[in-house]
Amino acid sequence: MRPLEPDDPRWVETMGRRYRVLARIGSGGMGVVYLGRSAAGRTVAIKMVHPEFAADHDFRARFEREARVARSVGGGFTAAVIDADPGAEIPWLVTEFLPSVSLRDAVHASGPLAVDAVWALAAGVAEALVSIHGAGVVHRDLKPANVLLTADGPRVIDFGIARAVDSSSISRPGAQAGSPGFMSPEQVAGVTVGPSGDVFSFGSTLAFACTGREPFGEGPWHAKMRRVQTEPPRLDGIADGDLRSLIESCMQLDPERRPTARRLVERLSGRGDGGVPLPPAVVAGIAQRRTEAENPPAAPPPQTAPPPSRPGGRRRGLVLGAAGAAVLLAGVVLPVAGWYAFRGEAGASADPTPTASAAPASPSPSPTSTATRAEITFSVEGDGRISSLTYMVNGKSTTLKKVRLPWRKTVPMPEWPPRISWKLTYRAPAGGAAHTVAVDGNVIIAGRGSEGSDMAAEGLY
Repeated sequence: MRPLEPDDPRWVETMGRRYRVLARIGSGGMGVVYLGRSAAGRTVAIKMVHPEFAADHDFRARFEREARVARSVGGGFTAAVIDADPGAEIPWLVTEFLPSVSLRDAVHASGPLAVDAVWALAAGVAEALVSIHGAGVVHRDLKPANVLLTADGPRVIDFGIARAVDSSSISRPGAQAGSPGFMSPEQVAGVTVGPSGDVFSFGSTLAFACTGREPFGEGPWHAKMRRVQTEPPRLDGIADGDLRSLIESCMQLDPERRPTARRLVERLSGRGDGGVPLPPAVVAGIAQRRTEAENPPAAPPPQTAPPPSRPGGRRRGLVLGAAGAAVLLAGVVLPVAGWYAFRGEAGASADPTPTASAAPASPSPSPTSTATRAEITFSVEGDGRISSLTYMVNGKSTTLKKVRLPWRKTVPMPEWPPRISWKLTYRAPAGGAAHTVAVDGNVIIAGRGSEGSDMAAEGLY
């Protein structure tokens, strides 16, 4: 968890319901997630989508529909959607906050889960899918990063909203929901995806929990997408025959041959009664998240106060943070000062809490801006030397020779352009090597190569 940045929101509000924004939890392809608190003191997670989605009217309509349906999803193994405002200039939604560690991070930190833990995980996630599909929602992006491990069992997050983003007409690299290593063959092919697509992703997620690797291997995303459609998944590391049989049934190429979520629950009955036994490092991580939520890192004071409402109609505004921030609205970048969410009828007064005086807005960021947004860290673990290693950020490539392991390099990611391309390539030395790529300490990809294998990891952030 990180302190708020000067241009981050301090409040979001709609129809009299207000949520204070306290800290940054993380960010990804869909948007930024913040720690927040309701007026009654309830701790929540607030997701604000990336500004470019806000310029797409079709996206807003889908977001509203999916958020409304997602709020109807019940069950004990999902993160409840509490509130949403698709009409905000930067659309947002609020879910319950869960002190947790994602399945992806847990496996990266502690290795594959024990067999009994995977069985319990499967039972909980299958129940979540029954609730999600019963509400008429297809997740479309079920993967280890969207399965949270909590002290009370697993929770599935980001259901429903993924479909709104996936259907968006915005032409933006990485905008499509879904991760190549966990998408169903029909989703890769671009055809209609139903509940059976989530079942395929469920199987892929369990395979990752069992083995610590993606079932279709590492490498560039286009290569993984091709393998999803043409090759069987790699399940050779799953020793438990019954568990492997379950995963194979979920990952059938033909969607009609996969079990339904309800059938999975029947097959897994009794497997999750004792909860998911978690490694000590994961238990400690969950406790740390709880402590951070109770004592969030202090944020710098905002530089501006929200302007008063103007007469003549209802104001639906979101004012962005410090000088130099910008809102993308209907394709036009508008510089503004201060990021607050303000809701109310004409004549309503602004919140009196912020007291800083207004400052003139600076010009919006230009393509030549060098302000940093985050840091990307490349690391390779192992013994010996790598004869040649290359890392690239936004087309700028650096090649190193005779690199002694372990190796680590942190590179600042510029504020502009808003999407960062990166790549890491090397040949694994004797004994093999393992690499990770992280943004602000959050691992976004990891892989392992045996002696002499050519390793490559690339993506957009």
